Amino acid sequence: MSRRKIFAIDGGAGRVIAAIPALKKYAKNHPDEDWAVITFGWDTLFWGISELQDRVYSADVKGIFKNLIKDSDIISPEPYRIWEYYNQKCSLVEGFDKLINQTEDHSDLGAPELVLNKGEEKNAANILGEVKNQQNKNFTIIIQPFGRSARIDNGDIIDDSTRSLEPRVYYRLVKKLSQKYNIIFMGEGEYAQLVTQEDQISAKLQMDLRGWASLIEGCDYFIGCDSVGQHMARAFNKPGTIILGSTYAVNITYPDYFQIIENENVEKEYSPIRICGLDSHLAERKNDRCMDFTDEEVDNIYSAIVKDIKEKVK
Repeated sequence: MSRRKIFAIDGGAGRVIAAIPALKKYAKNHPDEDWAVITFGWDTLFWGISELQDRVYSADVKGIFKNLIKDSDIISPEPYRIWEYYNQKCSLVEGFDKLINQTEDHSDLGAPELVLNKGEEKNAANILGEVKNQQNKNFTIIIQPFGRSARIDNGDIIDDSTRSLEPRVYYRLVKKLSQKYNIIFMGEGEYAQLVTQEDQISAKLQMDLRGWASLIEGCDYFIGCDSVGQHMARAFNKPGTIILGSTYAVNITYPDYFQIIENENVEKEYSPIRICGLDSHLAERKNDRCMDFTDEEVDNIYSAIVKDIKEKVK
């Protein structure tokens, strides 16, 4: 008798959302198999997904090792370590599919999925209504300028991986966008408090992950960097613009769906994160200026966003 499989999906919430299509595909192809998923703090993202909800466990649950893991085989799919990924031949979603389903055929792979209940949708509608009344516009944009790799250093927001927007870029972009649209800042409390010194326009809300998912589902447009928000936006078919620094669109986002903006004046180098520590560090140093946009370039980003909204949002 074969042992139960457990797929251990580690990393941030965005990676977990990107694994959902492959896990749903596995569930479809193995309806009678005993298998499970463990995550490291993101099990709530699976709530409402009928094929997966009852198979997902948090690694932090007391007794999970004796009751579930000890007699099982753990499989830890890591897309960053496959040739196709680090040579820009597949996306994160496809990488999970390759490893979980042992396939090169991704044609039947769906988009990421998140499922909300009526209460979550109603709460989001109430909040979005309040933002609309406060900022007095008919169209609402959520912006996530800083990713999980960002940190605060003596009052400055720094991202050594260059995945996050430069604060100066964010402030100029928000100032221009707020003339036409309601703006919600997506970020943790300490970042919201810090950016308020320069950005007193956007709404600063404290939400958990499912709360942010419900707001993204209910807003009109999303702008983000390489972080969880863009995966949520794709799960809800929300139009948006993703501004990338050191990472590659084919790997980390959905270039067939979102408008992608990158700094064309900087030649970036792939950072072999989760593979080589020193080489990854050296690549990050080379990519250090990938998010350095001039004021004129920020104005061009603004114009591209407005154009994309006019074309995609009816």
